[in-house]
Amino acid sequence: MKSLTMTQNYFNNPIKILHRLKAAGFTEKQAEAQVEIISEYVEHGLATKKDMKEIEYCVKRDFKEFELKVDAKLKEFELRLTVKTAAIVGSIVGFFSVLETFLK
Repeated sequence: MKSLTMTQNYFNNPIKILHRLKAAGFTEKQAEAQVEIISEYVEHGLATKKDMKEIEYCVKRDFKEFELKVDAKLKEFELRLTVKTAAIVGSIVGFFSVLETFLK
């Protein structure tokens, strides 16, 4: 059996809601329509605290996975950049060594 949230429990008493709506100035027809609409949303559209905790867990897990992937990509990029920088520096040193040899 599906556990009911506090909101769902409240809407299990439509007569009480009808009386409150009529006392607030709604006609019988308006009050009935409001109760029907709200009851449908409660049954099919509202997330429970448990649902929200599960979503929170999934989002945190997915974000952590994403963070780990980004960190790995950044480290890979940093390594490639370091290698390319070393190659450029090596080329410059080599160029000046050759240039120095020709200028002597």
